[in-house]
Amino acid sequence: MQTKNYTTDLLPLIKALCGIEFSSIELPRVKAMVNSRAKRAFRASDYWPRFLVVGEERVVTAGVVPWTEAGLDTIDTFLRIHRTEPFVEASAQDFDFTVRLSGAVLVDGSLNSSSAFVTYKSYNSSVYGDGTNGTTVLVPDEWFEYLAHGVYSDWLRAEGQMEKAQVADMEARDKLTDELLRVDEMGTPNLVSSRYRTNANMQGRWSN
Repeated sequence: MQTKNYTTDLLPLIKALCGIEFSSIELPRVKAMVNSRAKRAFRASDYWPRFLVVGEERVVTAGVVPWTEAGLDTIDTFLRIHRTEPFVEASAQDFDFTVRLSGAVLVDGSLNSSSAFVTYKSYNSSVYGDGTNGTTVLVPDEWFEYLAHGVYSDWLRAEGQMEKAQVADMEARDKLTDELLRVDEMGTPNLVSSRYRTNANMQGRWSN
């Protein structure tokens, strides 16, 4: 998926919007603003394509799908859990579940499975920055405009320019809304989130 470079793309745009050259003391503050906005963008949807994992087989231990499993992404948000691989041909049985500290606890009648197929949003551990101190320079392209305009708004607010900050924040939200609409138009949320209940799949849901 497409990315932008924090140092050569994002930071220059933020500088241009703010109309200043940041000092070395101010750069960490800008980075903190970027990552605060990135967290908001991440939370804005469970269906960002770069973080969405569909139908990945996971180990079930004592009726629980853990958040972590060696060699696989850490789960941030459980979306659906199936008994068999979903979205291939025949309908796959959904597991009902609750989310606990240990992971997703299967709560329907089929608790003897040793594995399940999980659709989830993966955890975003990235801290965006110039590549030093464990930061990553690669910023998701779909968040690029929102991050730049959002940080511009936050900078204005910190400088006491409240009216300008409000206008900039509205523009930032519009940028994010445009990207969220693109995600919706792809159709993935409708497919992944829908749980159609029929006589056939409800019989399968409660059978062993």
